[in-house]
Amino acid sequence: MTQQPARSVFTAARVANEAVDGWLTDHAVIVEGDRIAAVTPKSQLPADIAGTAELFDLGDVSLLPGLIDAHCHMHCSATGDAQQLAMSEDVPVLTMRAVNAMRKALLAGTTTIRDLGSHNEVAFPVRAAVEAGVIPGPRMLLAGTPITITAGHCWFFGTEADTTDEVVSAVRRQVRLGANVIKMMATGGMFTPTANPRRPQYSAATLAAAVGEAERSGVQIVAHTLAADGVQNCVEAGIHNLIHARWYDQDPDAELDYRPDVVRRMADQGQWVDPTIGHQLLGEEAKSQHGLAGAPVHWAVSAKEITVSAHIELLLKMDEAGVRFTSGLDMGMVHAYHDLTAANAWAFVEWLGWSPWRAIHTATAGTAEAVRVNGIAGRIKPGMVADLAAFEGDPARNIRNLNIASTVVQSGRTVKLNNRALV
Repeated sequence: MTQQPARSVFTAARVANEAVDGWLTDHAVIVEGDRIAAVTPKSQLPADIAGTAELFDLGDVSLLPGLIDAHCHMHCSATGDAQQLAMSEDVPVLTMRAVNAMRKALLAGTTTIRDLGSHNEVAFPVRAAVEAGVIPGPRMLLAGTPITITAGHCWFFGTEADTTDEVVSAVRRQVRLGANVIKMMATGGMFTPTANPRRPQYSAATLAAAVGEAERSGVQIVAHTLAADGVQNCVEAGIHNLIHARWYDQDPDAELDYRPDVVRRMADQGQWVDPTIGHQLLGEEAKSQHGLAGAPVHWAVSAKEITVSAHIELLLKMDEAGVRFTSGLDMGMVHAYHDLTAANAWAFVEWLGWSPWRAIHTATAGTAEAVRVNGIAGRIKPGMVADLAAFEGDPARNIRNLNIASTVVQSGRTVKLNNRALV
């Protein structure tokens, strides 16, 4: 692994301001060790700066904080056979897949990832290797195995726990292994034929017990939920982040069951939602542009077709009600490749009608707050860890310019420079 000099300076035509809502023109970011020491106009740099620091003049690029993704499965393939591979491949193969995926994510400009479901035997060793400098990868917040019922959603890389006592014990085991986030499968999901996405897997009382145990250990807790009943259970239980938060009706012949009173309570309680619409956008584009098939349609939702626009309509209502969204791709699911976290921002702009700056803020500072790393990451500001990603063009004008980063700095160390990987 390459070593970065003690002092570096990165200059760019556009540097995101501290609020991540506008550009500083022709500015320099001064990095000492792994931290940002100062942000200053390029014209005010000392005349002898090249002799006291390594100078990286990035040119006509847009320099942002490193992107943050709140929803990853590091060892899943993102291919059409992702489910079969996740069920059939053994730990060594899954580990090699995860190592490759984490390198790709980092080189794309994603410097922090929250992994919400991977084998313990894969996730924790990969994080340890990244932290030791053995392999390249983003800063990782790990759940390890998600907690699910017997034969429940993602049981093939989950911890199966049916009773409240078993769930509490499972939370404790994950914390002991080093989990800094707990993932609950509050409903079934599309990735698992034996799990019904229209039905809850856990009661509000059981979820509340898991929340209490996680909070006792100072650990965040999140929950996958696709059904309206599951969303309500998560809100009543005080789950910190809801994943997907779709509103499938329990009746297989019905469509969606949106509950405004539940949404108001969600917003009042400050519960974040990861809508994973970047994943949906990539799936729609794969079908329309390349003729690629998505994941098989789950039997529980096949009787009644529900359009993407119907889900988007309800996300817009949630947004209007004050629910805050995170940037999470569901990396590793079909078409959700680990180097495409920028698709979250694309979807926020193109599907929800957000301004590009609002989407960029969510992909950086906003999600940093949601996953509780906002004290160190998500902004270009003195004292913060020097996680930087440069993009060609201006994503504040065209959000699709937020794509694969041309230069990436992680904790002060340049890992990619002008489209050339250094790790």
